[in-house]
Amino acid sequence: MACSSPLFKGNGNQVHFSSKSKATTTNGSSYVSITGANSGVGYATYQVLATTPDYDFHVIMPGRSLDKVEASRTELATSCSVTSSDISSRLSTLKVDVTDSSSIRAAADAVFRKWGYLDVLINNAVIGATSLDDDTSTRFTMRMQTTVTGPAVMAYVFRLLLLKAPVKPYSIFVPSGTGSFARTADTTRQRGPEPPGDTSAYHASKAAFNMIALKGYLRYREEIKVFAMTTGFVVSNLCGKSEELRTGWRMTGDHRCARDHVEYIEEREGRGCRGIGE
Repeated sequence: MACSSPLFKGNGNQVHFSSKSKATTTNGSSYVSITGANSGVGYATYQVLATTPDYDFHVIMPGRSLDKVEASRTELATSCSVTSSDISSRLSTLKVDVTDSSSIRAAADAVFRKWGYLDVLINNAVIGATSLDDDTSTRFTMRMQTTVTGPAVMAYVFRLLLLKAPVKPYSIFVPSGTGSFARTADTTRQRGPEPPGDTSAYHASKAAFNMIALKGYLRYREEIKVFAMTTGFVVSNLCGKSEELRTGWRMTGDHRCARDHVEYIEEREGRGCRGIGE
């Protein structure tokens, strides 16, 4: 099928950027998009971005189900005691399935048509708990598709939107220490309880995710500020929906530490955060 797009040319899997021209002026706000933002760190980051008056961000909230994304936007307005109009002016929704390349390209086209560019992409999509009944092949396929292939395609396709930004943009990956070979091999490190089932697929997918971030930095560091930034293990639905699993047996930190991400983007100085290659 031919690819009819203002951003891309080509068809099938052979897709190339049609233009690399930058926006010459800013639209007033910095445009930020975060994948995997219906709970945990991603949701908390949206909460800070969309409701803090000092931050001039317009956040674009993507999701496979627009109904769920709209529900999250309504929940934001309610929990933060702000009006729906205030939220609407600072937060937009976007339909995208990170496991579907054509959906990702369509979403990038939609962003380009409406805003022209993107200042910050935070790659945070991940699948946590899976059924204990899933066989090994199913577990690895699901993990890799959501945690590796999806973020890799998002980073590639949305990179053109970043390259069109009038100032040097950010591509931020939210990694996990579970993807560290050194940390996993350290038998002296204090460890918490393991989630139910075999976690090998999750750890392997996060190791691959870390490599995607590193390769992105090595290739695009002159044009894009590429960072791997983690807030650590925080309260979320990653391991499951019970209170015990959401809090990681009460070993998780406060998900509101997502403010660190926001302060880094806003200050453009790092504030002690380490990026890849620094």
